[in-house]
Amino acid sequence: MIKIENITDALSEFVASANRHTEATEVGNYKDANKSYGKIIKSIAYLKEQNAINELANFIEHPSIGVRLWAATYLLPVKETEAIKCLNSIAQGSSVHALDAETTISEWKKGNLSL
Repeated sequence: MIKIENITDALSEFVASANRHTEATEVGNYKDANKSYGKIIKSIAYLKEQNAINELANFIEHPSIGVRLWAATYLLPVKETEAIKCLNSIAQGSSVHALDAETTISEWKKGNLSL
């Protein structure tokens, strides 16, 4: 993992880790998925510290379903309408990520997510 020293580093690490998490999830490699999740969280923490979480909005239409899913999830508190629209789009699919998106929306609406 690179050392996160600025917002650009955090965003690059977020995208790379979200992609790795997606790939690991699709093949059932929970060890790599968990490792990638930890890196996603570090990137998110840095963005929050810098008041730059809105930068994730640039990834709402990213080609990678995982990048879109993770970005939308962490945008829920600040750009709820856009985030839910993105998650609903993913939830309409047939991949394993569709269930993740559907569950994220459901838990958000119930107030069970603290992001």
